[in-house]
Amino acid sequence: MSLECHNAFILHRRPYGETSQLLDLFCQDVGKVSLIFKGGRSSTRMKRGMAQPFTLLQVSYFGRGNLKTVKSIEAQTQVVPLPGQRLYLAMYINELLYRLLQAETACDGLFESYQKTLLTIAAQDDPQVALRNFELTLLETLGYGVNFENDIYSGEEIEIGFEYQYKQQDGFFAKQAIHHQQSVYRGEDIIALANRDFTSPEILKAAKRFCRQALAHLLGNKPLHSRTLFTTK
Repeated sequence: MSLECHNAFILHRRPYGETSQLLDLFCQDVGKVSLIFKGGRSSTRMKRGMAQPFTLLQVSYFGRGNLKTVKSIEAQTQVVPLPGQRLYLAMYINELLYRLLQAETACDGLFESYQKTLLTIAAQDDPQVALRNFELTLLETLGYGVNFENDIYSGEEIEIGFEYQYKQQDGFFAKQAIHHQQSVYRGEDIIALANRDFTSPEILKAAKRFCRQALAHLLGNKPLHSRTLFTTK
């Protein structure tokens, strides 16, 4: 029996049979993995406490198909404290990863970014900056990052004082007479996105709009359940 062992976080879990669970994990070295956790719903105190979301786990598993089997799960940290709206934001991040990650496809640096984002959301007074940073990192890691520096048609640098339109998956171009207002961004907002500079409320608002548009294209028509639980500022 060949075993794999990885650091991991739970993205999604659901009942399976009378005492087991189906887990979707985000593993540090191999990306998203689906597993059967036999006895994961048993009444023993140890079983209940070890497989919790927002806890860094060490998981060993075996199997060759798309659905592996858990051999052991051990919590390496306490659950990250995420009260109120912070919990909903973390659930939103988990749902993005669950929906967008390909099975068993490593994502360089994304695991560390996810862990850092959870801790930042838990600690900061306003977690919105951490959320926008993670969304942009996720888009780049999945290969959907855009050019924030140049007009995609003219090649000229994006400039402060001008307005630009966003074209899905490509980037920005100088605003034309016919446009959708929701796809129009100020040059200063685009430059701030390039630099991950969210110090201005206006820029943070534009960053939220951009991330929603870029992610909506990847998510398709199926809504995110986590978005129904909260309204971000």
